[in-house]
This record gives sequence, structure tokens and C-alpha cells, in this order.
Amino acid sequence: MNMKLRPWNPTEDFDEMVHRLMNWPMPFADQKRRWMPATDIVEAANRYELKVELPEIRKEDIKVSLEDGYLVLSGERSHEKNDEKLQLNERFYGQFTRRYQLPSDVKTDEIDARFENGMLYLSLPKTKVSTPETQHIEIH
Repeated sequence: MNMKLRPWNPTEDFDEMVHRLMNWPMPFADQKRRWMPATDIVEAANRYELKVELPEIRKEDIKVSLEDGYLVLSGERSHEKNDEKLQLNERFYGQFTRRYQLPSDVKTDEIDARFENGMLYLSLPKTKVSTPETQHIEIH
């Protein structure tokens, strides 16, 4: 079974594409590019697992929170400036925020997060979702 933690919304994908195009790096321009860490999401029988790439970021610079039914990940990857002449810059720096809509079967008080070798691992345990019973209403 493949369950997305956030339903696909084509308008958000379009907005993201437009945003990325508007922030495309211009040659010889000194501008910050926005980025979003790559994420894998897996559903197991008893939990969801997120694996987020956060290279060159310290654990102290990552914030994980719950906000109105969303798991929110934010932080910043700083660009170290020095006197060397940069020949190529393909990596993204700066602040990031990722929001994942939580399914109703997540035990939010038992979410576990660990950070290891530039990867953030989140485990979101499931609870049994009570299915509403069918109740017939008599028409008078």
C-alpha cells in the first residue's frame, strides 16, 4: 500500500515549479537559491518513515515541529565564504522549510527523530483508526 503523507496537489507543484524558475541562478549574479531537502517516505505496517537528506547541516540547526496537522521541517545550510574563486556552484544554500501533512493514523506524541551522517530519520508510529460504524436512521 502506498500512502502519501501529503496528498498531491497539482497547483502546489505548479507554484513550486514557477518559484524554482524565478529563482534560477543567473550567471555572475550573487544571489541565494532556495532549496528543499530530498525526502523518501515509506509506509510500513505499523509506522511511516521519512528519510531526509541534510548534508553539511548541524543537528542544532534543524527544527522539527507539529503545526496544525503538519510535520514541519526547517533549518538552514550556510555557505562558507572565503577568498577562493568559485568556479562552479551547483549546491543550494540558505533556509528551507518542508511541510508534510500527517495522516489521521499517526501517534503524534510518539514521533521519533534521529540525525546521523547528514540524514534525518523520522519514525511516525501508527495507531489503529476507528472506522465509523454504520448507523441507519429510520424515516418517519
